[in-house]
Amino acid sequence: MIWVAWRLHRLQLITLLVLLVVGAVAVVLLRSAMLDDIAALRIADCVTNTGRACQASEAVGDFRVEWLTPLNLGQGAILSLPAMIGVFIGAPLFARELEQGTHVLAFTQSVSRTRWMVGKLLVAAVPAVVVLIAAQQLVRWWLSAAGNLGPLVNGPFHVLNIGIENASPVGYALFAFALGTFLGVVSRRTLVAMTGGLAAFIVVRFALFDLPGHLVPVRHLETDAGGSLAESQGVSLVIDKGWLDAAGQRVPDDRVGALIQACKPTGTQDEFLACLPRSGLVEKYADFVPESQAWQVHLVDAAVFGGLAVLLLVGTGWVLRRQS
Repeated sequence: MIWVAWRLHRLQLITLLVLLVVGAVAVVLLRSAMLDDIAALRIADCVTNTGRACQASEAVGDFRVEWLTPLNLGQGAILSLPAMIGVFIGAPLFARELEQGTHVLAFTQSVSRTRWMVGKLLVAAVPAVVVLIAAQQLVRWWLSAAGNLGPLVNGPFHVLNIGIENASPVGYALFAFALGTFLGVVSRRTLVAMTGGLAAFIVVRFALFDLPGHLVPVRHLETDAGGSLAESQGVSLVIDKGWLDAAGQRVPDDRVGALIQACKPTGTQDEFLACLPRSGLVEKYADFVPESQAWQVHLVDAAVFGGLAVLLLVGTGWVLRRQS
């Protein structure tokens, strides 16, 4: 069964391997050229330093103009790879056989439908996930060499960083793959499964983008009107922030603006800060996920999409068992 599945899908798998080899060569060459530029511009210290001197350096600016776009393209490749796995490997996996009628021959053999399905899933999914992880590590190796000179300076919760780190890409790939296979057995049309799977994957990814941050433990900070919530700023993931009244209840945002405007004409900064508690704005607060807990967000992210993948694969098996 494994050998038959390999023979049927070897073109897609070989293509994945070729893309990985080509991508690896490209990353090695680009990383080497980037390191040469860092040395030539004498900004090696800024790879790990975010001080004012590095931020104001003209050489750092020149480096970012030259290299941020290639680095972002590397990130984009990892972000798009799960969708490509779903479109070109997951969607045709069963849809092509159902569309051409070759599944009838498979169903008449001594191998059960469940074993036939599991064999095809393993042969297609495992190599795809291995290639994804290898590509992810290659791009991470390249990004790490740039350090704070590249996209990593924006922190782990930046839109381009959060989707390529830790277990998240694997969760996305499994979901895209399972979505493609499910749409393939339901529609029995390869093109429908490919286009519908891509569209559905993009919609779900955007719809659930903020969900993992709300499912992990958050830190809560409160301070008076003149205090600072600096710990929640920068690279942290802010879930909620605003003002509390004397009873500790959240003040609606529309009221906050009006109360602040009412206190502004009072004159000095000290008078303004004294006015805020009297008007009902007693404390500022912030709920946030610190940078050190980014791994928890990735685990939840992978668990959410992995759970959806399991449900879709169960649905795929249920539909296949009822195909004639």
